[in-house]
Amino acid sequence: MFNEYEVYQLIKLRQEKVERKAQNAWKLEDYQREALFQKLVKKFKPKQQLTIVNTNCDCLNCC
Repeated sequence: MFNEYEVYQLIKLRQEKVERKAQNAWKLEDYQREALFQKLVKKFKPKQQLTIVNTNCDCLNCC
């Protein structure tokens, strides 16, 4: 069984944990919003075309 002090300490620790989560909740919301924005930018960003350069390397002295 728990004595009064142990119960008080458990309640206090739980309260501190809840307060920390409440203080950091805005960070999670900002992160989710930023991630959504990044996905939208990536989706609508024009894809770069690869440019292939052909070289004449039939000779021994390729430049």
